[in-house]
Amino acid sequence: MGETSLLIFTLCLQAAIGAMVFITIGKQLYKDKVFKKAALAAAALSVIGVIASLLHLGQPMSFMNSLSNLGSSWLSNEALLSGAFMGIAVLYALVLYFKPDNAGLDTALRWTGSIVGLIAVFAMGKVYTSTVVPVWQGMNTFVDFFATTIAVGALVFIAASIKELEDVDKKIYGFIVIAAVIIQAAVAVPHAIGLGLEGMAAQASAAILSGLGVAIGLKWLLVLGGAALLIWPSNQKTDGEKSSSATGLIYAAFAFLVVGQIIGRYVFYAALVAINVGLS
Repeated sequence: MGETSLLIFTLCLQAAIGAMVFITIGKQLYKDKVFKKAALAAAALSVIGVIASLLHLGQPMSFMNSLSNLGSSWLSNEALLSGAFMGIAVLYALVLYFKPDNAGLDTALRWTGSIVGLIAVFAMGKVYTSTVVPVWQGMNTFVDFFATTIAVGALVFIAASIKELEDVDKKIYGFIVIAAVIIQAAVAVPHAIGLGLEGMAAQASAAILSGLGVAIGLKWLLVLGGAALLIWPSNQKTDGEKSSSATGLIYAAFAFLVVGQIIGRYVFYAALVAINVGLS
């Protein structure tokens, strides 16, 4: 499939944005925590995502051309916001490592990064819902992108901050993740069913989804299973004799959820059938 770079871009950037959001929440809840590793993970994922988007252009220097219609093109808006978020995420990680005592800059960067990032996710959704591809149109794309941002971002944050969070009751994160993926599933299923009731392109996409039934089933098994798996270690403090097993469960939940979302994003692109042309 020729959309591998877009798959990497959307998943990595959404994970990075989610991680930044949870770093911001974590710093508000736990004043003594730093979350350097989580910030580094967010920066690295954002860089990987933006590089993947540049490679999708064929000629990375064409990036400047993608900014030529700011305001009137959601593709241009997405490019600007994604690049801005990457810059903020990288700068924030550098500040944590080299200027850790600058509380004002810390606060400004993580809040700005979180807001810019969430707007970037919205812009990503608009890029796809504004096309002539029926399977991408509607609320499902927005829910899918934001649910991925929340669920994967939370797990990136938790997995990168295991040591700092070992004395913290993490059940709230487990419930946030499972709520996000349940909402994702609750919107995706009727959306897929509804495609069969629309025009020829939508019905063609529905047929593709039907043929990918095993992959879709595996996606939901992994995504929901990973979210449920997170609940167990999230309901206990990861210290003492239970530390090793709880940490292992968190990493397993992370792996399940990420693999499930990768399969889901593959299906997202594989079901592409346009009424006329592709991305606008």
